[in-house]
Amino acid sequence: MMSADAIADFSGRLLDLGPEAVDKLEVERLRRILAAKEPGSGLLELPDEKLLVQLGALSIDHSLKMTVAGMLLVGKEDALRQALPGHEAIYLHMRNETEYDRRVDSRRPLLALLEQFSQAIEPHNRIFTLKIGLFHFEIPDFPNEAYREALLNAFVHRDYTRTGPVYLRHFPARVEISNPGGFFGGVNVNNVLGHEPVTRNRLLAEILQRVRLVERAGMGVKRMYHIMLSYGKEPPSYEASPDYVRVTLRSGQTEASAGVDETFARFVANEQKEGRELNLHDLLVLTFLKRNRELDLAEAERILQRGEDEAREVLNSMASRDLVEPFGQKKGRVYRLSKKVYARLRRSVSYQIFRRAETAFAETTIMAYLDEMPEDKSYVTNQLVRTLLRVSPHQAGYILANLVKKGKLVLRGQGRASKYYESKQLSAFDG
Repeated sequence: MMSADAIADFSGRLLDLGPEAVDKLEVERLRRILAAKEPGSGLLELPDEKLLVQLGALSIDHSLKMTVAGMLLVGKEDALRQALPGHEAIYLHMRNETEYDRRVDSRRPLLALLEQFSQAIEPHNRIFTLKIGLFHFEIPDFPNEAYREALLNAFVHRDYTRTGPVYLRHFPARVEISNPGGFFGGVNVNNVLGHEPVTRNRLLAEILQRVRLVERAGMGVKRMYHIMLSYGKEPPSYEASPDYVRVTLRSGQTEASAGVDETFARFVANEQKEGRELNLHDLLVLTFLKRNRELDLAEAERILQRGEDEAREVLNSMASRDLVEPFGQKKGRVYRLSKKVYARLRRSVSYQIFRRAETAFAETTIMAYLDEMPEDKSYVTNQLVRTLLRVSPHQAGYILANLVKKGKLVLRGQGRASKYYESKQLSAFDG
């Protein structure tokens, strides 16, 4: 009798095949990977049969029958085709959105397939060399560790009861990897970073972890994010339905860009070199603040995929390390890049703190609005200025404070009741 766990775990199911279905070349490939990742592993000392039993590729409960996970990893290709006809992967090198110029169809065991697809990608994977003093860092369009992790995730989490291949579509500026079957165990596109680790094929995942081919449970996706962000690229993006999951890795390449945010990548590398390595949460927040002047707690919860307390801890930690600066009080508090970090990332951010031209335009717009309004409505509030100029609460406060300082506006009231009147209007009333 199989246990309830084995029934639930498709990759733990037993096949009516024994050691005769094992491909010795694939066992040797597995050994090479383990030796490279962990040369001191005791598993390397075991003979092939005991190694496969120890890993779970062969089960001793039923006279050395192969598990589905074992077949996927070290099975002979013809036996694998018969035992698991749904196992297939297709690589397409896309010329554009609808045409491809190279196609690779594969039903090989997973480790061989991974090498096969890596060899297809690498000739088209441009390298950017980042120079920092005497150090040179190579940044590819698509980091090998990131797309390999995404591809292995597709095999580990796919639904092998469904027909259909795993696809790797290689576009000029992005790689898309999709697998049959939706997310499993409550994971979705909005919590893929923060959810506790779950997998549809647990034994397969455990074997890959033991041979050090994937990160320990729950860390693979985080590692993928960390690699992409630390190279100054966009984080991986997910799309899913009950029928599929697709992850997209973007190089950042455009006609005007080499695909690397050199300023940000240099900043991350320098922090690491000086012993201040940035963690994933730091990188997520800093990447958001490259394009947005400020971040509030609710937005931090969304991008970190964490609860309110954890998001607040992250922001407070970053503030204590002078990575961000808090503005405002309690519920209205927002966070911006610290002056030190802004100065180092100036070429990377897509905005300026507040330029003179912007300030002049904003002030002119507000004064013109007041002149057009009837006397009983001739005032502005922070909320009205935000709507009028499409700026944040902090930016609206900054503009209004400048106008008060210049003597053009006078503040009446406090807090939410604050209203700003034209000075000449109040002077006329007072007279």
